[in-house]
Amino acid sequence: MELNYKFGRKITEEIKKGRQMHEEMEGKVNIPVMLEPTTWPDSLFKILYTSYLAVSGLRERGKGREIQMYGSIGGYRLSGRIDQLETEGGKVVISDDKTRSDPSPPSDAQILTNKVQMFMYRKMLDDARSGEYTLQNFSRAYQIDKMQLSEQFKRQLRATGVGDGLSTLKSVADAYFDELKGIPEPSARLRVRYIDKMTGDEIRIYSFDYNPEEAQGIIKHVLQFWNGERESEPVKEGEKWKCNHCKFFGEQCKVWWPQGKL
Repeated sequence: MELNYKFGRKITEEIKKGRQMHEEMEGKVNIPVMLEPTTWPDSLFKILYTSYLAVSGLRERGKGREIQMYGSIGGYRLSGRIDQLETEGGKVVISDDKTRSDPSPPSDAQILTNKVQMFMYRKMLDDARSGEYTLQNFSRAYQIDKMQLSEQFKRQLRATGVGDGLSTLKSVADAYFDELKGIPEPSARLRVRYIDKMTGDEIRIYSFDYNPEEAQGIIKHVLQFWNGERESEPVKEGEKWKCNHCKFFGEQCKVWWPQGKL
């Protein structure tokens, strides 16, 4: 994460393939949004608007995909995109789809990484529903009051029938947070589905329960680094697979796994 901020994130062919598969799954559930942003405020509007429609779809169709979430931990901005929310037994189940180039089941270390991600999704959803994180928090964090949509994008909104009531960043953000407050209680059960990137076949589904105490322990440990209270930790030998896919390996990164033995 730190190195991505410093040197930028490289979009690999694997990432592109995974995004394509996610877009195909989204198209089967969500209403398509034909908007072409040209500026960052335009892009943020589209993200909020498509997420608002997806959450609305959860209420109307029992399922919504690609829902952008926002939150905060320890004063740091937190965001992420939930692959799917689905109503089961009167509660909302959070699901995530992970594409893999290797058709074998993931290792315990890989599952743990995804489990932490799911815990953060659940925390952001809880905070949005309870009012712990609101439109006001979002507006201050992203300074949307200072943003203006481009004239070209405004014309697109009018042409696609987006009404005046949702024609500004603040109005669409308000609608989005209102929708989140109204969804049913989230299930404690979280689900991760691993999919073969080449064939689209399901490899395996893992389910586990959300543990608020465990989530807080993870957050506390992470914040110690971001607050400058501890150094970066070397990648564990059991997780060295991460280094094989990292563009910073052996160059900008100085904590790759073999150094833990030095």
